[in-house]
Amino acid sequence: MEQKISQELKKYKKEFDFIHKKIGELEWKRATMFYNKKDLSRYEIENIEEQLENYARNMDYLLEDIKNYIVSYNDSKFKTHK
Repeated sequence: MEQKISQELKKYKKEFDFIHKKIGELEWKRATMFYNKKDLSRYEIENIEEQLENYARNMDYLLEDIKNYIVSYNDSKFKTHK
């Protein structure tokens, strides 16, 4: 059974899925980057690493925003029902 969630939380979920997918794609690219290649430039390797770090940082920020949203949502919901 799926929970009913707010539109705001749906937006967060969509962004979470996007970032998660991008991290997965980059991890796969990093894991297979040497396939069928003799060597790679330092730039190619560093570029993937930087992108991964950026998406990981964005995921951290997003997760913090989601937690804050949920705390705020719950506070407002439970205060009105007391």
